[in-house]
Amino acid sequence: MRHGRRYLHPRLSHVLSGLAGSPLQQALGDRVAEVGASAGPAPVGDELRQALAAHLWLLERAASPEGLPLTAAGWMKPVMLTEFMTVLPTVADWIHSATREIDVHPVSDFRATLQNYRLLRKFKNSLRLTEAGKAALADPADLWAFLVERLGQAEDEFTGSVGAVLLVHMVTSGDRVDMDTVARTMAEAGWKDRDGLSATADELWPIYNGLWTLLGNVGPREREPHGNRRVSDAGRSMVREALLLGLAPA
Repeated sequence: MRHGRRYLHPRLSHVLSGLAGSPLQQALGDRVAEVGASAGPAPVGDELRQALAAHLWLLERAASPEGLPLTAAGWMKPVMLTEFMTVLPTVADWIHSATREIDVHPVSDFRATLQNYRLLRKFKNSLRLTEAGKAALADPADLWAFLVERLGQAEDEFTGSVGAVLLVHMVTSGDRVDMDTVARTMAEAGWKDRDGLSATADELWPIYNGLWTLLGNVGPREREPHGNRRVSDAGRSMVREALLLGLAPA
């Protein structure tokens, strides 16, 4: 399937095809069109560095000769935690204790994500850059492309397909995704487990949370009412690049 001059990500295309005959096909298709129409160009230069400020903060400190120091238990030290929280967008509305990283799950989730992406690694009670991390730090445009690629990946077909639908909803739903609609979309597209049961909205929340850890930390740090998950303009551009793939041949 094509959208304008770009192909849809195969997983998103597969879900849309599975919705044939359902009103949800048109609803999802309209949202996909909105993704293409509403997202601006990817940021460049200083705007790109600002959009990836949280990522670059961790990579830059891990690039020092001693790396980013951790406690004996493997957590970020309080001074570093306090500094990092001034640049991480998803903690702009944090209202709980912030003296230990273990208590600030948006920080620990974000750091774990960069480690899972093999941009950072633990070494002797510190975080160090991997070779991929060095390349990402050397050129923010490469880091951007790396993250775009990760948005379109998943360990299994179901998680990836749910993720594609969630990304569309995240960009087109303001500050809150209707998870019941996402669950119905997947059910009507034919996705069921081995027992023939459809996934519930509650079962899809971990996928949503993982995507928010990545996407919610792209863009400026803006204070929103607690619990809002509004995607930044830079995040919208990243989703468009992840879901609307390379130019179609003439």
